[in-house]
Amino acid sequence: MDSPRRVALFGGTFDPVHLGHLAIAGLARETMNLDRVIFIPCRQSPHKNECPLASEDERIEMLELALAGVSWAVVSEIEMQLLPPSYSWITAEAMSEIYPESRLFWLMGTDQWNAIQTWSRPAHLADLVEFIVHDRGDEPRPQPGFRVHSVPGSHPASASEIRSRTPENLPVDWLHPDVATFIHARTLYGCQS
Repeated sequence: MDSPRRVALFGGTFDPVHLGHLAIAGLARETMNLDRVIFIPCRQSPHKNECPLASEDERIEMLELALAGVSWAVVSEIEMQLLPPSYSWITAEAMSEIYPESRLFWLMGTDQWNAIQTWSRPAHLADLVEFIVHDRGDEPRPQPGFRVHSVPGSHPASASEIRSRTPENLPVDWLHPDVATFIHARTLYGCQS
């Protein structure tokens, strides 16, 4: 099979993955004519002090459940194999070796985009990828030397709100049904707070 020409890397804790993540990825795919979106759960975000509540295996399993049947989306465990924290430039370097013929993009929200200069080696990351910013109604600020594409749209789902709920009170309209079933079966989230 030919290597995909246009690939977006979508990093995050995905604790849990929700329909907002899928909506953002779908909008980016349509707007940017992407061949593949790679969901990359991070082992430990350098931007968050707390560890994910769900285990690495649980977050990967939820992603696989949510993306089953989505032909253009895949899950990569690459950051789970690296020492924490998960730096985006290391991931982008690894992905450029896996997809040497592909045009790579990094998909993110406006909040992350506005903080990009605080990331580890942002200029190096900008050499490796173009950025797709899901703007949530806020136009991304220009960053000199960074190639950026804005994708408008919004979705109300919030991972922190989902985590605050007990499994019996999940906002099921924010979750893939199989992910909601998984969370309930494992009694994840709300009961831990």
